[in-house]
Amino acid sequence: MARAGILYSDVIKAAQIVTADGRNPTVDSVREALGSTGSKSTIAPLLKRWKEEFQGAGAVKTESGLPAELMEAMRGVYEKQQRDVAQQLETGMQQHRAELDAALEKLKKTESERIKLTEARAALTQELRATQHALAQLKEEHHFRAVTLATLHSDNAGLTQRLADRGEEIAGLNRQLAQVRSQFDHYQEAAATQRSEERAQAQQRVSRLEQDNAQLQQRVQGQQATLMQQDIRLAQLQAEQARLASEAAVDRETLATVRPERDQFEFQYLQAAASADALLAKLDTALQALNDAKVALAAQDRQLDMQAEYTQAAQQRAEALALERDALQRDNAGMAARLALQLDRKERRDV
Repeated sequence: MARAGILYSDVIKAAQIVTADGRNPTVDSVREALGSTGSKSTIAPLLKRWKEEFQGAGAVKTESGLPAELMEAMRGVYEKQQRDVAQQLETGMQQHRAELDAALEKLKKTESERIKLTEARAALTQELRATQHALAQLKEEHHFRAVTLATLHSDNAGLTQRLADRGEEIAGLNRQLAQVRSQFDHYQEAAATQRSEERAQAQQRVSRLEQDNAQLQQRVQGQQATLMQQDIRLAQLQAEQARLASEAAVDRETLATVRPERDQFEFQYLQAAASADALLAKLDTALQALNDAKVALAAQDRQLDMQAEYTQAAQQRAEALALERDALQRDNAGMAARLALQLDRKERRDV
């Protein structure tokens, strides 16, 4: 509000005082000469009126003795400086607004990328939970298969012991046959009745041997069937191993896709923080989300390493089972060959 009592005559006197001091009469200098009274909105039009009248009067010199042309030139220089300063201020304001708009745009992009990273982290968390569930199922299945394999190993050990016992029995029978042959040769000239009885006994023993051989062959066939089942289970384990390896490869590719996005987000975030320090308070939430994503990615890396170790252990167990199967097949082939050789010898002795 303009103060009452500021008249045009007061403004003229104040302007003349300022001019006499060798200063340019401006609104601030005139107001200072008036004793810092009056509002600028009241002084400005009165001062403008005085300047127009002062310039129209065509005064040759001021009260200080300066030519009017020099005062006019000084006034023009001053007004030009005022315009230049105003233009520079306007330019600076425009640049500041442009920088502020750019900073806001970067903040929006950063927020959008943070939302995308949060969604990606949620998807990775869900995949991690699914992988953990699958690993738990695989552990249960592995335990069941380990128990089954232990049972099969026990059965194979029992069958091997039985085959060894039958081998010893066959060896004993062979020794008995040798003794019978020796006795037969020694008592060849004995009575026909004794020879027929001994022959009948020998035939009974041979029939028992044939029955034992038939039982052994049946047990060998059962063991071969067991080995076939082991082969089928081994193939299933190998297929499961391949599936686990494929899932691990997919997880690694997903992780490799997410990591560049995370690195790009960190770089853009650092640029936004360097260009707009005033926005750091709003970006704390994005930093916290980034740290959470890093922790989730590190946990997923550990899970992938554990899954790879489990896959390698399963492969080693499958190779061990294959070696045991080959050993059992070689043992069965050797026993079958020995049985065939003994039968061939027995048939030759009977002939």
